[in-house]
Order: sequence, then structure tokens, then C-alpha cells
Amino acid sequence: MTTANALTESMSGLTATRFRDTALVRAVRLARDESPFHRWFYGDHAVDVDSVVDQRSFALHIPVARKAEYLRYQKLHPGTVRDDVRQLHLTSGTSGVGREVHPRTAHDLAALGTGGAYQYFWAGLAAGEKIMLTIPYSQTMAGPYFQASALAAGLVPTNAFTGSTAERIDMLQRFGCAGMSITPSYLHRMTAEAKRLGIEPKRSGSALRAIFLSGEPYGIEWAESMQEFWSATVHEGWGATQTLGVVMATKTGAIEEHGRGVLHGIGHRCLIEVLNPDGVAVAPGERGEIVVTTLRTRGLPSIRFGMGDSIRLLRDGFFPEFEAGSIGRIDDMIKIRGMNIWPSAVDAAVLRVPVLDYRAIVHTADNGSESVDLQLEIDAAADVDPNLMADIAETIKRTVGISMSISVLPTGTLDEQHFKSRRWTDRRAVR
Repeated sequence: MTTANALTESMSGLTATRFRDTALVRAVRLARDESPFHRWFYGDHAVDVDSVVDQRSFALHIPVARKAEYLRYQKLHPGTVRDDVRQLHLTSGTSGVGREVHPRTAHDLAALGTGGAYQYFWAGLAAGEKIMLTIPYSQTMAGPYFQASALAAGLVPTNAFTGSTAERIDMLQRFGCAGMSITPSYLHRMTAEAKRLGIEPKRSGSALRAIFLSGEPYGIEWAESMQEFWSATVHEGWGATQTLGVVMATKTGAIEEHGRGVLHGIGHRCLIEVLNPDGVAVAPGERGEIVVTTLRTRGLPSIRFGMGDSIRLLRDGFFPEFEAGSIGRIDDMIKIRGMNIWPSAVDAAVLRVPVLDYRAIVHTADNGSESVDLQLEIDAAADVDPNLMADIAETIKRTVGISMSISVLPTGTLDEQHFKSRRWTDRRAVR
């Protein structure tokens, strides 16, 4: 396994604690002194920044900030940014709450791809190798970030932002890409297309060795099937606009011994806390909300920013460890007929060959009961088992706990999802 930064990755004990505490104190005070938002936020909450001297006092005195506060400030003070801002990045809007603006300085932009470079080094990619980027390049963080990550690692980015899925598969083979950055949703569709075209990477001598997933949860069996078909290791990286890119990534893969792998936090760039609903740090083995503090960002730092994402903590520390493949939104859970329904559980039951994608509509039936209609897009070229719909319905009933009606959409009905897929719509009369 390749080491990305021998100095920080070998830190432990008192040395790591002092490094983290020094970086925390500096980050909080710079936020107060340089960030218009944080001056407003700390004033609004009567925060005494000078009382922060280490991580313990930091957690005690600094409140968790959320997207709502960022949006409220930007509504009250539109266009208020530092004089040295060089770029503005918008969040993707997949939370459904709104899109806040994150100003970036030259200092921030110089480090834009550092976290992503870590995941590429850890996966064993080498400078000069090619990586295919499928995430669209836009005003959101994702496109510029992936481009910068490839360049920071010395990789040659193959920009597959446009064109059909078949054309991207051709580019992957023609340019001999060793890596591919992609969402689980789009990898699923791309795999179905490759099978339709009769492509067998294991037999064709494909150069692909590493697939980097982001943006969505995924199942263990599904990830194993992707590794088997593409003959490449599935990796995962997690980051966001608020974190200036990846702050945790797998080293040896997202699947280990038929179970979930380990995401490693990049502790010298971002403090990652995992908190329960009461704001208390969870114990190893428990799930909680990801709360981040960037230690190097200047334009708009994230200081105890509540991401709204849930994760299982495996080990705390300077380089903490988390469960791969299971990051989801804490607000994704939908209560239907008194049952807690997690979309990721439906994903695991539905997303199998030959299903390309699906949409779920929750609505109130004529008799007043709550119903879920699943609309599946099936690969038209696939040999469909006549029992497929019944098998999916039975699996959903058994694993999720309620029955759902299933219908099939014509191939090509659903748009290809290159970023985070949003599959669920709630149209209930009372919700």
C-alpha cells in the first residue's frame, strides 16, 4: 500500500494530538478574524473563540453550524465575501434545502485536489497514468475538484463529461485508463451497457485497476459484482464542497473479505467528528452525523459544520476509520405506514441486472392509505427472467417490511445520473 504523506501518516500519540490541537486553534481564530460568516455566526451565538485551546474546549465552546445558517447569512448579506476571493463554488443542491455559495481564495485553490490525490496514491495509481472522470464539470465543487485531484496526483485526466455511455466505454479502453471516478448509479448503468455491447474487461486486457465511487451508498454484493466484471478494485472517497474535496478514502478497497472496507480520515486536513442527535460523540461501532472542521481552508472554512450525512465510526483518532459504502443522509429515512424506510435498502433490493435505475413515488391512495409505486427501467437488450418482478417485490417485502407496487418503464425513460441520484418523490396528502 502506497504512502501519500510519510510525515503525517506516521504521526501518533502526543505528536498527533499537539498537531491537531494547534491546527484547530489556528483554524478557529482565522475564521473569526477573516470570515464574514463566522464573525456573524460567533457573534450571534456569543462564542468566546479565545477559550478554545484544544479539541476538548473546541467541542465545548464552538456550536455546530448548519446549511440553514449559511443560507440565512447569505440571504441577509448577499455578495459579502473576502477581497481576495478567486472563485465561487456552489453546493449541488441534492439536500433539497438550498445551495450555499463557498468563496475560494488562491490559497484554497492551490490545495483543491490534495485530498483526492491521497485516495489515488493509496489505491496504487502512479503519476502519468490515466483516469477517466465522468462527473460533469460545473459550478458545483465536484467537477473542478476531480480535475484538480487528478492533476495533484500527477495523473492524466480523461474528461468524459459529454457523449453517450457507449462512447465513454470506448474512451476507457482506447486511452487505457487505470482509474475511473464515477457514482454507483452511473457505474451500474455503464456496466449494463458494456454487457450489451459484448465487452468483457477480464478478457480484453483492460488497463482499469481502480474504480473510485462517491456520492451514494451501495451494497456489498453489488460492489463485488462490479469488481468481478471490471476486474478492478472498487474504492471510495468522501468529501463535499464544505470540505474542499475528499477528507476520507479507502486504502485497500471498499470491500474486504466479503464485508465493507474502511474509510480512513485525512486527519491533518480535516477534523471529522461523529455525533449523535444530542451532539455527543458516538462510540466506535455506532452511527452518527458527520461534523467537519477544515484545518486549511481560508475563503469560507467549515468549523464544526453538520453535514447531515450519517456514518459508522470504527476507530477514533488522528487518522480515524469509518465503514465504507454506507454513508447516507440522516434525513433520508421515510416513515411509511409507521415503518422507517431507508432508500438505500430499496437500492440494494432493486439495483440488479437487468434493472438500470428506478424511481419511487410515495402517495396517498384513494382509500387514504399510503402506497409506494416503484418504476423500474429495464435494459431492453437483456434476457429478463420472467420471475424478476416477483423476486424484487418479495425481497423488498422481506428486507424493508412493506409491499410496493412495481411497474416497468420503457428503456431510455430515466435520465442518466452522473452525480448524486435522487430517486424518491413524496406526494402524500399529509406528510
